[in-house]
Amino acid sequence: MDITQIIVSISILSVSAVVVTCGVWIILVLKEFKNTVIKTNSILDDTKLITSSVAEPVSTISEFLSGFKSGLNLLNSFFKKKEKSVKNESM
Repeated sequence: MDITQIIVSISILSVSAVVVTCGVWIILVLKEFKNTVIKTNSILDDTKLITSSVAEPVSTISEFLSGFKSGLNLLNSFFKKKEKSVKNESM
């Protein structure tokens, strides 16, 4: 074997080893990325549950206060009519 053939063979083996190593490294990085995406998805699902469980009582309280305000406005409208009618009768 010539020196050129030996150098070419060593170069090919070195390049092949680097390519295989990079391939294995990329596979490991993609597995870690998959695990990260799964964990992130789980966190987002939990966040969705928490926000919906917090939003529901807030919405209920808002509806209650809106109804309470409407009831007060109705009562105020009755009392204002009585006051007006009492003032009209005295004149």
